[in-house]
Amino acid sequence: MRKNSFLPGLILLLFGVYFLLQQMNIELWHGIFTWPSLLVITGLALLLQSYKQNDPANLLPGVVLLGVGLHFHLKGHLSIWPDHFAMIILIVGIGFILRAQKTKNGMFEGVILVCIASFFLFSNTLLDTLGIVGIGLSTIQTFWPVVLIVVGAFLLFKKK
Repeated sequence: MRKNSFLPGLILLLFGVYFLLQQMNIELWHGIFTWPSLLVITGLALLLQSYKQNDPANLLPGVVLLGVGLHFHLKGHLSIWPDHFAMIILIVGIGFILRAQKTKNGMFEGVILVCIASFFLFSNTLLDTLGIVGIGLSTIQTFWPVVLIVVGAFLLFKKK
């Protein structure tokens, strides 16, 4: 069994620094004392644990927490950052791809999620470019949750 003493110590250290800065009113950047910062700290700790102790199980949650935290920080500070739900899907897809590099499992799911996110992030531009074909794609854009349900059910119930 793997010894996981690195992760709790790192989380306590990072949270301690965060709350000490908050108690002393030392604001390194505007908006540091918000809930996305806690996600970034936790995700960073999970990623460090994953790479330091060669523990790929923490890679996906680390990428997701770090990515979601950064997304919510950046969307409030950068006008060019997309404020779209597809960013969360993109972050999860990137997490699957990074984990698949270590475990050789989940690359297909990661690529599918990145493709779905890319479709939604660029769908308005794509629909404008395609013209009449875009009408069919707009129907897909309306019923995309059904596609996710079908694919998810297939992955859950397929025989291995």
